[in-house]
Amino acid sequence: MSQAKVEVCALDTETHLIEAGELAPMLVCVSWCDGKYTGLLHRNEAEHRLKEFLNQKRYRIVGHNISFDMAVLGQCFPDLLPSIFTAYEEGRIEDTLIREQLIDIANGSFRGVYRDPETDKASKREYSLQSIAQRRLGVQLEKDDWRLRYAELTNVPIEDWPAGAKDYARTDAQVTYEIYADQESDSEILENSQAQARAAFALHLMSCWGVITDRSQVEKLKADIQSSMQKSKDVMKQHGLVRVNGTKNLKLIRELIQGCLGNNVPRTEKGSIKTDDKTLERCDHEALNALSQYKAAEKINSTWMHHLIKGTEQVVQPTYNVLVETGRTSCRNPNIQNPHRTNGLRECFIPRKGFIYAACDYSSLEMCTLAQVCIWLFGNSALANAINEGVDPHLRLAAQILKVPYEDAKARLKAGEKQVRKVRQLAKAANFGYPGGMGAESFMSFASGYGIYITRQESKALRDSWFNAWPEMRSYFNYVASIAKHPEARLKQFVSKRYRGKVRFTSACNSYFQGLAADGAKAAVYGVVRQCYTPEYRSPLFGSRPVMFIHDEIIAEVPERNAPEAGEELSLIMRDTMQTYTPDVRIGTSVALMRRWYKDAEEVRDNENRLAIWESEDG
Repeated sequence: MSQAKVEVCALDTETHLIEAGELAPMLVCVSWCDGKYTGLLHRNEAEHRLKEFLNQKRYRIVGHNISFDMAVLGQCFPDLLPSIFTAYEEGRIEDTLIREQLIDIANGSFRGVYRDPETDKASKREYSLQSIAQRRLGVQLEKDDWRLRYAELTNVPIEDWPAGAKDYARTDAQVTYEIYADQESDSEILENSQAQARAAFALHLMSCWGVITDRSQVEKLKADIQSSMQKSKDVMKQHGLVRVNGTKNLKLIRELIQGCLGNNVPRTEKGSIKTDDKTLERCDHEALNALSQYKAAEKINSTWMHHLIKGTEQVVQPTYNVLVETGRTSCRNPNIQNPHRTNGLRECFIPRKGFIYAACDYSSLEMCTLAQVCIWLFGNSALANAINEGVDPHLRLAAQILKVPYEDAKARLKAGEKQVRKVRQLAKAANFGYPGGMGAESFMSFASGYGIYITRQESKALRDSWFNAWPEMRSYFNYVASIAKHPEARLKQFVSKRYRGKVRFTSACNSYFQGLAADGAKAAVYGVVRQCYTPEYRSPLFGSRPVMFIHDEIIAEVPERNAPEAGEELSLIMRDTMQTYTPDVRIGTSVALMRRWYKDAEEVRDNENRLAIWESEDG
């Protein structure tokens, strides 16, 4: 029996305006286009037709930034949520924004420059519907003022709408359909674009729920930051680093850095002495230490404090971008994926009343995906063998550097021996840095982020030890070099089949294993979110809400009454999902229950091996 013909249907919603704390605003209407007909449905008459689109497998639903539209529909029609998730899981919901990004990443033009063939005008490649319509279709979408006024029509039948309001809504669906059809010429690149759309929906729901902060902790952090800035400024003034008019004396700062670092002082391409954070961290001087502390406090004050204060009154809703060139995600307003390491910042974030945080992360995830890639490429991997044997790969390398058996190094580390701990930290930097194709010089800078400062000769010796521990990496670099030597080099990710074009050696080295980890982690996010939002699985996670995604970690608000069971389920989904991406390398996870966000929280179990809440020594 032949398969039923797929019918592409582009959907778009018009809503009330997005406001703070409301990323899924009230629906006003739904427009749709199947290439032959364009329809417009008022919210009061849309549910039945939407159910048909979602439940009938012949329909492929397309939208631009469709995760927003699906969240709006789920908010308006909660009974549709299971159908929305099912359609995503069946690969029947696609996003023209994500598809365009995938095409550009494959062609090496992501966020690059677009030059209009008619006007020769250059502009940055953007991914709004208007920008893509102009590039692909030569269509200039009018910014009709109705796009901001649909709330006025909430209770008005569509037949009574002004023509402009109806035309604007229909046009977006029509243009989305045409963009999708035009993108199909790159169908090979878009073979698995649905996976990215699923992850985008899960992350958008995470943003919609948002996070809150604790007023007392925020006020304490604010006072600490202001005090730190003032104390640092006083020291800087005493040493002449700050002039009377408040400006910094850069000449003196550079002289002090030169005095601290001598011939090892880092310089810019133009030869000037660097004054960046990493350089200042290497200097042992009271005034430079004060400058470093001031800059850190100033950054927290300017980039984080207003979000933290806002969170005491209403939810803070970080915005996730599901796709950057590596395949990883990014985050802004605030960048919850990369919070400043200052004490007390993370602790500002707390779960809602009746909930606690369950935080689960992967153990050395990118080492696992690197090992898996090597198995696929070469049939074997010493790194995979170590991971599967339950060996700590950082300690394995450290033992080799120390020229002692692994079990001896393990015993000495357990006994608290400082030398073994220090060398393990060095090995950790090597295991995380060298797979990206770093040379001796670039690794020296990378290692400084771990508080490790080594010479070029020491860096080269460490790299040799690293190659001896994981000999497959020589083959890996040779393989990547054979691809990256071509100017138009394009690599294809394992599992997700995502392409990345015009890759250089180091970006290609990173892409294979970073991309695999990112794809697996995003799939895990979707799996977790689905069980939190839909009752069909009878999951302990149902009713929980994921609130943060930090590359290899998911933090969820789980009801305190069943937190141990929810935490176990979170860990299980993450582990099982990632295992489908690394079938030959064992995936490990750890999960911690906590009453606020603590970086140092660990997995704790009671006498019956049941998850228990980790408590900070500081209370």
